[in-house]
Amino acid sequence: MLKRILSGAVGIALIVVVIVFGSSFPIIIDIFISLVCAVAVGEFSNATKTLKLFQISMPSIIFAFVYPMMLNFDTGHIILYAYTVVMLSMTVFNHKKITFIEFAYIYSMSIIITLSLSAIIMMKNMDETHSSFYFVLALAMPWLADAGAYFTGTFLGKHKLCPEISPKKTVEGVIGGVVVCVLVICAVGFVFSEWIFNGTVTVNYGNLILLSLIGSIFSVMGDLSFSLVKRVFKIKDYGTLIPGHGGVLDRFDSVVFVSPFLLIMITYLPVIIV
Repeated sequence: MLKRILSGAVGIALIVVVIVFGSSFPIIIDIFISLVCAVAVGEFSNATKTLKLFQISMPSIIFAFVYPMMLNFDTGHIILYAYTVVMLSMTVFNHKKITFIEFAYIYSMSIIITLSLSAIIMMKNMDETHSSFYFVLALAMPWLADAGAYFTGTFLGKHKLCPEISPKKTVEGVIGGVVVCVLVICAVGFVFSEWIFNGTVTVNYGNLILLSLIGSIFSVMGDLSFSLVKRVFKIKDYGTLIPGHGGVLDRFDSVVFVSPFLLIMITYLPVIIV
């Protein structure tokens, strides 16, 4: 548990740095997401034994890094098409070495991971003035739900949620995670509204509570989905980069589910009112 807490503290410090400098230089958020996508796709490739197939693993990692950056130039669809052409071509030209199943593994997950996390950049592009707030929401919702579930489940968990996929997850933990997420996200909204934005915006707490409630539940689905993949490939974690947590993908698997949800919802249920 100590490793988990220390790694979390380091992660929070890194996020704070991104937030502080991201307000003046929004491109930092783009670079951060690009790096996360590239590392996550690399970890998935390594975990599924497709990293050694450089003909398809390298284009996937490059795509994961480049696509988020290109959203600022409205060329994401071109990058996606080019990636698809390259991947299919490499599979055809190397059909004796690369099976269609291996192609499907890395291609599908690269698309899911990269496009989903890129939703954070899309939120930033919608409102650069308040981009730090959306950045925090996208990361804090799933992480708070996970942390709340972890500690609540550790001390109060009795009923297993889905033991075949994630043996340690409990019903009590999920409930605790949802409660923690909603309460802390409301506090985050207050801090941003009153201190960071100096009262220039109003937070719609009704919408914020609804988003954090649903978002925390979605984060559980994201975690379970990627845990299922780990069970299929018989691995404990996607990587070892973050002590106590596993790899980058182990930390961002639930963010993959939550980010697109937030992007869609804030379009219709705005949280910040200027």
